[in-house]
Amino acid sequence: MELILAKSAGFCFGVKRGVEMAEKFFTQNKTIYSLGHIIHNKYVIEKFEEKGMIVEDDIENIPYNSDVIIRAHGVPLDIYNKLKAKKINIIDTTCINVQKIHDLVLEYSNLGYTIVIIGKREHPEVVGIQGWVDGKSYIIESIDELDSIKGLKKVAVVSQTTFNKDKNQAICDKIQEICENVVIHNTICSATSIRQEEAKKIAKEVDAMVVIGDKKSSNSNRLYEISKEICKNSIFIEKNDELDLKFFEKFNKIGVTAGASTPRDIIDEVCNTIASL
Repeated sequence: MELILAKSAGFCFGVKRGVEMAEKFFTQNKTIYSLGHIIHNKYVIEKFEEKGMIVEDDIENIPYNSDVIIRAHGVPLDIYNKLKAKKINIIDTTCINVQKIHDLVLEYSNLGYTIVIIGKREHPEVVGIQGWVDGKSYIIESIDELDSIKGLKKVAVVSQTTFNKDKNQAICDKIQEICENVVIHNTICSATSIRQEEAKKIAKEVDAMVVIGDKKSSNSNRLYEISKEICKNSIFIEKNDELDLKFFEKFNKIGVTAGASTPRDIIDEVCNTIASL
């Protein structure tokens, strides 16, 4: 059996930076709160909680003068104001690529543009981006929703960093047809694009495809969608113990990729188990 592992599988720069920032803080032996999960991987969160991290979704439950981590997905502007009002020390792990989107939507909304955000409506990154808009904004998840913005003039478009690249392009093309004076910013990060292109390439070469990632991870779900479209024998797992080894018995070539918030040790464990066959 041949095993092909995507070169980019695992932590992207933004996730790696956020995790390292949090780990440095634990060396100070202080209690630290996290406003939501710092990344979308429950095994990483469990390890942090064992070290003393307290995950809290409601600012009202965080004491004054605390230390708080802002997740890599970013948060709305008003969250910063609320934290500062409670004299909270902010450890900001917002991904640099997400911060750039915050700056863009704030700048263009102040210039009178209507902001269109392409992404998953309930995803924390998208919620955070919309929270930096000073004016009118729309969230578009699919090309079927574009009737809601038909005829708009002076539109600025940004995208969730982990959105499907091909679907994003189709939506952007249509927006240019139905709206006037459209400015499109390609904000899908390069790490996402590279991972999606690798998944396409590998899925075409193998008999079965394994995608490793948290079920809540947007970029992991996109990798699975892409793999499944090309290779029908694609599976999506969070950890090694979900593998059904009988599934692989009839295949000669197996591809493996992993989302940008999947730790390396989980990837290695899965690969070692498959390779043992």
